[in-house]
Amino acid sequence: MEGNSKKTNEALQAALASRSLRFFRAGRGSAKGRTGPEDTGRFAENLMVLQECALLLGEKLDMNAVSHAICYEGEETAGFCFDPNSNSQDPDVAGGLVNRRMPMREFIGAVRDYIGS
Repeated sequence: MEGNSKKTNEALQAALASRSLRFFRAGRGSAKGRTGPEDTGRFAENLMVLQECALLLGEKLDMNAVSHAICYEGEETAGFCFDPNSNSQDPDVAGGLVNRRMPMREFIGAVRDYIGS
């Protein structure tokens, strides 16, 4: 188990050093990522807040839901997109974290590419 933990820690360190987007998938109460449990937990926390905001915004605009959302906190960008290939009654989401401010269009495009891969 320690070897796998070291591998994910190395993946996180490499992503942070290169300031590259770290991708995650979430659905049915759990999140999965390749950069370790702490990083996945950070994504899950951001996801819960963003989904709540998206639902409130969707209700305010008389829409069912907002299909994607991102936020900036300091130099970090976090966000998600609903996976259009998942069950619309209980959709999965994909999203990411990156340790730099990333333009929204570029971020959402990268997450959508990840969903399609």
